Amino acid sequence: MVLDFEDFFESPLNGFVITDAEGKILKMNKRMSDWLNCEPQFFYGARFSNILSIGGRIYFETHLWPLLNMQGYFEEIALELNDTGKGRLPIYMNCYDRKDRGGRSLFKIFTLFKASDRRLYEENLKMAKKIAEEKLKLEVEQALLREQFIAVLGHDLRNPLAGIMSASTVLARFMLNEREVRLVNIIEKGGKRMLEMINNIMDFARGRLGDGIKINSIATDLEQVLDQVRDELQVAWPDRTIVRKYNINSYVECDAARIAQMVSNLLANAITHGSSNDPVYLESIASENFWQISVTNRGEPIPEEKLKYIFNPFHRGDSNLNNGLGLGLYIASEIAKAHKGDLSVVSEKEQTCFTFKVVRINM
Repeated sequence: MVLDFEDFFESPLNGFVITDAEGKILKMNKRMSDWLNCEPQFFYGARFSNILSIGGRIYFETHLWPLLNMQGYFEEIALELNDTGKGRLPIYMNCYDRKDRGGRSLFKIFTLFKASDRRLYEENLKMAKKIAEEKLKLEVEQALLREQFIAVLGHDLRNPLAGIMSASTVLARFMLNEREVRLVNIIEKGGKRMLEMINNIMDFARGRLGDGIKINSIATDLEQVLDQVRDELQVAWPDRTIVRKYNINSYVECDAARIAQMVSNLLANAITHGSSNDPVYLESIASENFWQISVTNRGEPIPEEKLKYIFNPFHRGDSNLNNGLGLGLYIASEIAKAHKGDLSVVSEKEQTCFTFKVVRINM
């Protein structure tokens, strides 16, 4: 057992120092003496703090020694060994005060770990964190600039587009041949599509750069709003079927224009990405405690990875489709927030369902 203890004491990669109750060194292992560049016997009888650097010595005597006598131990204290020809060595130190049954100190065991590699690792970690934070800050600034540029561009495109659309309206009043009518129709449809995209960009800018989308809530016939949107979408996609199912028994407080915009975005999304052989379902319930609108389509489920970002701006469910800027669902979610409601999506094998729900607060 004696030989085992000696092996345990001398062999490890850490340093061991044993002192008496007063802090005078009784024993030191070879690892420790190698760090101090002297034979162990050179330190026997000296106070433990003598092997520390001047700063560490002061800290030990004024803080650690009183703490050790009061608490009986301390852990993971970062200090430096005195320079004995190899330079000052950073270390981490633990200490345990061994006492008898009467509470009197018998001896103290100091365990010291070389901290050079750990300090280097910590410095590298701090440097990596600083670089990552600076990179994140730069990306945030660049994202803000991009959004500001998009907002300014959207605003400045409105006036020339209004001129183009007015000119096409005036041209349509003239007696035109068949080819000219076709060209005017192309201009009008292109202009309306551009106006829709610009309006989406402006809503995006309000949501990201301003105070969010503003609404003007009044008592609204929700069924009338939903039917109007459904009819518009049905005209745009005459080969698709939109099935309505309502259980609305009272007016709801909402911004009718914004709700129409949100439902239009959800229906267009369902028609575009859902199965072309199955109908899209538009359903709504208005009860005493809540009101909600849901849009459901059949077809391939949305991958789980894409569901996490589906309400992010410029997100497209299918990158192969070129149907807009990818702002429709983002704007729908912003309209939901403006109404203090929640817009959620569940996509399973059988169907994908977007649900907008507002809890009514009864005064």
